[in-house]
Amino acid sequence: MTINRLIYVSAVVAAFVFYMLYPPWISWYLLVLLLLLIPLDLFLSLPGMLSKSVSMSVPEVLEKGKDGVIKLTTVCTKSYPVREIITIVSVTGDDLFIDCRFRCPVEEGAQREVTIDTSCSGLIVFTIKRISMVSLLGLFSRPVNTGERKSVLILPPPVKPANTVTLQRGIHLHPKPGGGFSEEHDMRPYRQGDPVRSIHWKVSAKHDSLVIREPLVPPPHSRLVHVMPWNTAEKRDEILGNLRWVTEYLLTWQMPFYVKFGDDATIAEITHESDLVDFLRCVLDDTEGGMHKSNHLSARFSWVFRIDGGSIIADTPPEDAFSDAGIDTGERGSG
Repeated sequence: MTINRLIYVSAVVAAFVFYMLYPPWISWYLLVLLLLLIPLDLFLSLPGMLSKSVSMSVPEVLEKGKDGVIKLTTVCTKSYPVREIITIVSVTGDDLFIDCRFRCPVEEGAQREVTIDTSCSGLIVFTIKRISMVSLLGLFSRPVNTGERKSVLILPPPVKPANTVTLQRGIHLHPKPGGGFSEEHDMRPYRQGDPVRSIHWKVSAKHDSLVIREPLVPPPHSRLVHVMPWNTAEKRDEILGNLRWVTEYLLTWQMPFYVKFGDDATIAEITHESDLVDFLRCVLDDTEGGMHKSNHLSARFSWVFRIDGGSIIADTPPEDAFSDAGIDTGERGSG
């Protein structure tokens, strides 16, 4: 657009000099024609400049080192022409803060794709700082500050920690308090005080003694994964890779858990992989202000996993593990 303005100014100056040197009517009309291009350009381009915008879409999660793109899509309420659309996008991350300038197509629904750098893990935030609609002759532009903001979470591949021997495998069922129905159950001899309705009469007749059909349920989960902060990009890759592996492992065994970042109150319950993505977004995005404690936070923890980068320490000490988690636990629960 700057070049177009310089060309126009040069043409006006040349026409004025031509008029001063050669006063006949043709030089006058040429000068007037050039001056009328300003309102003409504005009149023809203003409807298109007012009816166009740009929207942005990015993938929510990307694997480190894999291909990914931002899509800048032109949105038109009416099909009026403009010369071009210039979009300035701010890109921010842990060690990144740049502004990128892109020329977008002017047709409705047309897209401009921009490759995302996925060489480092973490959260990258893309913000549309300004959209400029350029007039047909390139003499005017209409800047629009949208502030549209999108982010993509780049995760390293899952990395199995060195120490995984003490990790639980499977759910250990225990008797359902108060009895009742359950898909899982166990048979045991009758004890004084057992409800009569729990007696399995057919099995009791076969064994010639009273046998109880005792319902079994998994214990309320009380597992905590404590993620320690990092101070280098290498540590970040190690910790996030270990966290992904532990998450996949626990969820494969149908063991939901709580995750806590650092020593603050950023705690969330993880029952699905999408919960981990939401948690990391809040932890890594400073503008979100972190997550509050879950309303269903367990009052006691049976074991705590500490992920500190390069290794994972599975521990179940008496009170220190629970105090480290920032929870007043009282007595330990079973898990």
